[in-house]
Amino acid sequence: MDSIYATQEREISDELWSQFKAGNPDALGQLADIHYRSLLNYGTKFSRDLEFIRDCIQDVYLQLWERKLFLAEDTVVKPYLFKSLRNKIFKESIRLKRLGESSELLFEPEDSSGTIESSLIEDELQNRELYRLNRIISGLSKRQREVVYLRYYQGLGNDEIAEIMDIGKPGVANLLSKTLREMREQWGAYLWFFCCYFLWSKGH
Repeated sequence: MDSIYATQEREISDELWSQFKAGNPDALGQLADIHYRSLLNYGTKFSRDLEFIRDCIQDVYLQLWERKLFLAEDTVVKPYLFKSLRNKIFKESIRLKRLGESSELLFEPEDSSGTIESSLIEDELQNRELYRLNRIISGLSKRQREVVYLRYYQGLGNDEIAEIMDIGKPGVANLLSKTLREMREQWGAYLWFFCCYFLWSKGH
């Protein structure tokens, strides 16, 4: 995610959050518009049922309105919404008996080939490497796939990821380090530069 855009998004979200906390329903609607696509994209990593994810997102915003008096003024909006959606999907999946025997949410890898610039898509070599990157990400654990998505596709910091995934900040750093090490072991030294460049470009 472009760092300038991310900064602007956060500043706008902070202002709208203050207005929402003051009881302005239009501000909540604008927050929903700003973050809807990111939330939907994140939610569909846990379930391909779009209606289910849309319902969960709607419930998150309804609960925000109902609990607005109890929410912190200095909340960082995007990570808070991501964590709220993650928890909502988990609770609803339990209620609807959607979880498997592991009682853990699935997390599907990002389709990198659908998000990279068209000039790269036309390059056959890079397409092959993107396909290989997707295969490697698919082989990671659910938590590893999620931490890669949040860090490199959503551009979130380790502290924000820790809040969303409900793990300590050192745990996020260790998980990222372990994940990147495993990915590097599956790539040759030259191809690893391609992987690093692509992940870096997604987070900036």
